[in-house]
Amino acid sequence: MKILASDTSTSILSVALCEDEKTVAETVVDCGRSHAERMLTTVDWVLAEAGLALRDVDMLAVSAGPGSFTGLRVGVATWKGLALATGLPLVGVPTLDAMARTMALDAGVVCPLLDAKMGEVFGAIYDFRGGVPHKVHEDVAAPVEVLLGQLTGRVCFLGEGAARYRARIEAVLSEAVFVQRKDGTPRASAVAAEARAMLAQGCPTDAERVAPVYLRKSQAEENRARALVRP
Repeated sequence: MKILASDTSTSILSVALCEDEKTVAETVVDCGRSHAERMLTTVDWVLAEAGLALRDVDMLAVSAGPGSFTGLRVGVATWKGLALATGLPLVGVPTLDAMARTMALDAGVVCPLLDAKMGEVFGAIYDFRGGVPHKVHEDVAAPVEVLLGQLTGRVCFLGEGAARYRARIEAVLSEAVFVQRKDGTPRASAVAAEARAMLAQGCPTDAERVAPVYLRKSQAEENRARALVRP
């Protein structure tokens, strides 16, 4: 199965073409906030590098969040447009689930963290058993201590949130292990891998059902809400 996948949950724009478990072509580029301007040209480049056309793809997969509000909107909207235009099935993949899947562990606890701004993280907790990640704490948008309160012993942290709040994590967990930032970057190939696992569990593939998962309101929405309640 050939899967065209994308991850725009952070400032990184990642697009990959994967065939079964093999990554045929992939980009991982820090593009700031220019996902919209670069998305389709990046898709064209990845397909060209893979020696394929969009008609050769069997399925689409997109990182659905949590993460950057703008990035998620761009990624989901673009992939839904491609799905509706081509009739291809589309899987919306939880961002943190895909991040956890980048870890090649037989056993252990993993906590992927994205910087949610305002002193908080987007995070979840996974217990690897037999090389398979099992989610033991659902996605949250909260101070990192909310997740740390559920953890003990040796835990592997990855993602930009882990890098930003490393000191706060180490103050609570002396056995915390940190993945190098470049290795903890969200990747489209991991989105494709998680999509395959979700398909095996019978997940829906209807593009109309895919939507960004934000976990909370954007900063602009929060500011508007506070303005409305001011006397």
